[in-house]
Amino acid sequence: MKEKLSHFLQKPAAIPLTLLTLIILAYGLLTPWMGFYWDDLPFAWFLRFFGPAEFIAAFKPFRPLLGYVFAVTTAIFGGHPLTWQLLGLVIRLILGLQLWSLLRKVFPTRERSVLWVVLLFTLYPAYGQQWVALTHINQELIPLIFLLSSFIVTVNLLRNNSNSKPQLALAIFLQILGLFSTEYFFGLEVLRFFFILAIFAETIADKKDLFKKTLIQWLPYLIIWIVNAAWTYSYHQSDAYNSYQIGIASLLSPLALVNEFITTLSLSGFVSWLGTFNIFSAIDGSATQAIAFVILLIAGVLAFGVTSNKKQEMSDEKQVTSNEAGHTHHSSLITRYSSFATHHWFLLIGIATIFAGRLPSWAAGLPLKIEFDYDRFFISIMLGASLFIIGLADWLLKESRTKIVLLSLVIGMSAAYQFTVANTYRRDWANTQDLFWQMAWRMPALKEGTTILTYELPLSYLSDYQLMSALNWMYAPDFTGRELPYALQYLKTRFTAAEIKANAPIEITYRTTTFSGNTSNSVVIYKEADGCLRVLDPIYNNAETVPGASFYLIDAIPLSNPTLILTDAEPPSMDKTLFGNEPTQSWCYIYAQTEILRQAGDWEKIVKLYKEAQGSELSPALPVEYLPFIEAFARTGDVDTATKLTERTIKGQPTLCPALNTLWDRVSEEADISQAESLLQKECK
Repeated sequence: MKEKLSHFLQKPAAIPLTLLTLIILAYGLLTPWMGFYWDDLPFAWFLRFFGPAEFIAAFKPFRPLLGYVFAVTTAIFGGHPLTWQLLGLVIRLILGLQLWSLLRKVFPTRERSVLWVVLLFTLYPAYGQQWVALTHINQELIPLIFLLSSFIVTVNLLRNNSNSKPQLALAIFLQILGLFSTEYFFGLEVLRFFFILAIFAETIADKKDLFKKTLIQWLPYLIIWIVNAAWTYSYHQSDAYNSYQIGIASLLSPLALVNEFITTLSLSGFVSWLGTFNIFSAIDGSATQAIAFVILLIAGVLAFGVTSNKKQEMSDEKQVTSNEAGHTHHSSLITRYSSFATHHWFLLIGIATIFAGRLPSWAAGLPLKIEFDYDRFFISIMLGASLFIIGLADWLLKESRTKIVLLSLVIGMSAAYQFTVANTYRRDWANTQDLFWQMAWRMPALKEGTTILTYELPLSYLSDYQLMSALNWMYAPDFTGRELPYALQYLKTRFTAAEIKANAPIEITYRTTTFSGNTSNSVVIYKEADGCLRVLDPIYNNAETVPGASFYLIDAIPLSNPTLILTDAEPPSMDKTLFGNEPTQSWCYIYAQTEILRQAGDWEKIVKLYKEAQGSELSPALPVEYLPFIEAFARTGDVDTATKLTERTIKGQPTLCPALNTLWDRVSEEADISQAESLLQKECK
């Protein structure tokens, strides 16, 4: 078996299959359960209701050429989340193979080190947005494919000693596609300079002549790069642009530069890799951790095997080799590689590329953090970080067995880490679908012009404007025009304290659509991570029922108008592609029906619902969800049950005592509250 594996790992297909396996282990095991995240959701909504051409206008204020990329890909691949998740895996494989091909041509004597770079690049842990597929495939990954393709054509021209004008034109065309569609990879053009320099350094001894020839070869691309910089800056300064502003001047102080250097190198070159070990810092016995451990073993062994079974490379880099065109490298190659070893090239290019990749987000004043959603900026840094760490390993550990073991461990940990991140996306999509089904149960329909207000929702990878797309998708399945009928806003990000007041206008422009509303036409909702969706109001679900909530939410509760909810309407049309199948009617379904019945004052049916829930062994996840049942039992004469539920609520959450006091005061004219009063006086001191 060992011999068969060794034989397989020597075959040309071994590297692509290894990359594919690692990609599936890290990113693909949970693909069937993934969905849309962040801007994926509004992009899918635009595609569904306006068609692919809408992206051209939608991106005009931000990245005017990127809209054409979206228009083409969405016309081809459509808007199903599974399609985009699978496409993301394919594109990751393409990028890995591109980089493998490129670096092998630039550093033909260091195939093993090149392979390590490719493996680390493919699994780079600081970039954790692989699953925001519709957005990042178009916004970054496709432009990166164009740019790497341009580098490959350039290197081929040099290796073949060719002056082919059609190939030069192709390289420039691909460069334009890579740089002008998005600013993410603006700084990476410096890679081409270093690749040309490294290739010429094999045969040119004189440094002055080396740099002169390199600049001449790079000049056509440099011109395009300068044009791109001028165009990007001028567009960002124009009235047509409406996004992040460039502000380099304030960042050029020596202190800011030193701080940025230390922070960027630390995060991208060290913390990113070391942070993966945190997934096993505490053994919790979860299925996720167990699967991650298996992935660690498989990925680590695979990386060890595929690198250990490569033909023994020339560690001293002094043996004469032949390039792909069949030309022999002369003794000058020996001289150059002896005086400036490959690990020096990797370190130099790696550090330069790390900061070149950081340049666009740094110029926009955006922080670099290994957390959503700032981790997207690592996509332009991960190649430099991979080159840097391999250069460092080659320098310190040479071609030792220790290096192979340590790097295999890093590969295994990175794959395991990415799987754990993937699982957070899986859970978040399940929570998103659950949220909207609870909305559908509690709010079968809404009057047009309604704004849903909440402090924030327990979702990690979707925010209010993204969720607003799904809200309109659900309640306006036949939407036409540009004026949105519904809005969803987070109080914490869209309002100041002074703006949370009655009759305040709500005006939203979201790309090519608008919404016009009023704070007095709002429904305030609240949902804790483990609890059911609740519609807040000044009477039943008032401030006393959300102890410890932000003052933003508390101040908004008087604005909540449940009469905007059309409780007798037909349930909304739920697109299964987006919302999935209706979940089993759990406790939160019962609770949603209870809130509707309470809104209508039908207390007897609420009592009946509670008894049905007991028969099905369903119970609240949070004590606050007992409140409507306490009131229903009290109003229908079953004070004993109401009192027992009150006691249970107090024991579960004592901070609800003020809400319970208010509830019993409210029913005092219809029920004997003496038993409950005694309990409240005893337990709510």
